Amino acid sequence: MANTNSKLYTNKDMARICNVSEASMTNLVKSLELAPVKTGKYGRKYYNNKALEKVKNHYKNKAKPSINSSKSSTKDDIIKQQQSHIEDLQSQIKVLTQQLKVKDSQIETQNEQLKQNTQLLSQAHILTLQAQKSNDEENNVKAKSQKRPAPISDNSHGWIWKMFH
Repeated sequence: MANTNSKLYTNKDMARICNVSEASMTNLVKSLELAPVKTGKYGRKYYNNKALEKVKNHYKNKAKPSINSSKSSTKDDIIKQQQSHIEDLQSQIKVLTQQLKVKDSQIETQNEQLKQNTQLLSQAHILTLQAQKSNDEENNVKAKSQKRPAPISDNSHGWIWKMFH
């Protein structure tokens, strides 16, 4: 008969005990093909101490990276890295500032050229208006000299006009 005093564990409990995520525990339970001792309400699966020991053994036997092989960062190393990063950023700022000065000078040059173009266009417009005005005056003078009233002849009037004049 099964031991009724043994504690039962869910995936969540075993994950907390082994200090891993629930998803990792669920995958491990599937890969180790652990059978639940009991299925509770809403399909929750419960495992016994034997299953928990298998899971613990799996994580004990799992290869851990050696502490000596990887260099642990100390505060001084982190500070040095941050200082070099700050120096890199400062040099980038200097380069960007120089580029900004060049762009500012280019913008000033273009603004000066724009002012000159505006002045030239204004002068061209004034000259065009003056030329049109002088052409209009010449045309008016020519038109007035060409339009002389024709002498009225007696033949151009009708018989009623002739009777009263």
